[in-house]
Amino acid sequence: MMKNSLANMHQLLQRYTSVVIGVLLKNLCLCSLFISSIVFFQPSVSAMEIQFNSQQQLQAAKISNDTVMGGISSSEINRDKRQDKPVFSGNVSLANNGGFASMEYRLLAIIPRANAVKLTVIGDGKRYQLRFKTPKLSFGEAYVAHFDTIAGQRTEHRFTPDDFNSQFRGRNVNAPELLFEDIDRVGLLIADKQQGDFSLMLDTMTFTD
Repeated sequence: MMKNSLANMHQLLQRYTSVVIGVLLKNLCLCSLFISSIVFFQPSVSAMEIQFNSQQQLQAAKISNDTVMGGISSSEINRDKRQDKPVFSGNVSLANNGGFASMEYRLLAIIPRANAVKLTVIGDGKRYQLRFKTPKLSFGEAYVAHFDTIAGQRTEHRFTPDDFNSQFRGRNVNAPELLFEDIDRVGLLIADKQQGDFSLMLDTMTFTD
């Protein structure tokens, strides 16, 4: 009688243990699925997009042409009313050893850490420079990358820090490593003996991983 009772108790204990283990394993699986779903559906950190028509992100642009060196090139920034975008335009002249026109914004926004930047513009078929400056540079130096446009078409241009060379008046110079989060000024320049009229509509600049 005692042996039968012990045997029954042992069987009940085994069944109870199996049930408990099964419940625990089921809950563990559900927790794993829940955590996986959170990780899978967690939205990625959004990239930082700068609108060139934003007064909250950029100070009014400043013009700098070859007139500071005796040239006669001219440029200005106007707003395209239909698309509500700034347009950098003017005329490049090679007279008096000139040949460039440029503009520069000071950033009001703080750039997060990023590995790439994407510039979106509507161009005129000419070549331009994207120029970044940081407080670590001396006066007049800039990190420079070139891009080509297509007349009348919107184009996107992606750059990493390795695409930029530190330059001063067209010559490469030594400078600290470019970190996008250090940027406090952004500019555009047209040179390379591209004389004549030019026009570049500025859309967005996006810093991303």
